[in-house]
Amino acid sequence: MTPFISVTMGVYNGEKYLVKAIESILNQTFTDFEFIIINDGSTDGTSAILHRYEQLDPRIKVYYQDNSGLAIALNRGLELAQGKYFATMDADDICLPERFAKVFTFMEANPEVGICGGWHKTIGQYSYVEKYPTDNATLRCRLLFTTAFSQPTVLMRREFLVKANLSYDPAHKYCEDYGLWVKASKHFPLANLAEVLMLHRTHPNQVTQSCSNDQQAAAKHIRLAQLATLGIQPTAPEADLHESIRILTFPVTKDYIQQGHNWLLKLKKANAKVLTYNELALANILGQRWFYFCSAATELGVWTWKTFWQSPLSKSADLSWQDKLKFAVKCGIKRRSQF
Repeated sequence: MTPFISVTMGVYNGEKYLVKAIESILNQTFTDFEFIIINDGSTDGTSAILHRYEQLDPRIKVYYQDNSGLAIALNRGLELAQGKYFATMDADDICLPERFAKVFTFMEANPEVGICGGWHKTIGQYSYVEKYPTDNATLRCRLLFTTAFSQPTVLMRREFLVKANLSYDPAHKYCEDYGLWVKASKHFPLANLAEVLMLHRTHPNQVTQSCSNDQQAAAKHIRLAQLATLGIQPTAPEADLHESIRILTFPVTKDYIQQGHNWLLKLKKANAKVLTYNELALANILGQRWFYFCSAATELGVWTWKTFWQSPLSKSADLSWQDKLKFAVKCGIKRRSQF
């Protein structure tokens, strides 16, 4: 019988955390799924672990390939998938038991949505909840700066992926999911549930740590392509400025803060002409980015406080009173320390 969900996991030398990742899928309260695992040329004990689980549970189907990268592995899983929905799993994360059940229920009730995920909580050296927007308009705007989903929480409507001819691009090395979200956002609505569905493990061997430079270069390429849809072909300094606003690492000078402000206004004005993005949603995302940018420059003291609030971008930042108070105190403390 055809399962409702086809979940694919690509794994390369993942023996350390693999058992917990597999068990978290097998222990889902929603049980109507197939579990496609692609062993991407592992040389450690991964193969033995996969063989053991394949014998224990008929829903598990293990496939082997030479080391080709995660995008190739996930695309193979997508080709093999039979379910109505397609999901992915990382070999070092842990899904909470109702991950499938909760997102499945939402997707069944909202047939226009093509991809839905949720929040995750990090485990490892640091512990915090990574929250994502829930509405389509904001998610599309967020993609201008960063990803819109926690990949091991999503369900994707496979029919929509096939119809739009969507797959993971191997050229987007180490951020193939980000590239897929951007392409998908042009074809159908996106959504997230406002609750934690997965525990995301942070450790020194994960891609974001060991392959950070390659990942950031690929992600930058994806962002530049989105700027082109606004009619913007940024200069090299502008492209670097956009990245600085994203990662909040930059020279803290008044001139650079003004450059960042002008760049965000440029994005807003460009969209007003072509209406690629919902204007209110984009204003909110740009307002938040302006706040984060200024919050990283509080060492400039009261000047930063005034500059932030004098900008029209601040009106759409949607800040809590706690955010405002913390920002004010930091600017004031930094200012007093100069005397």
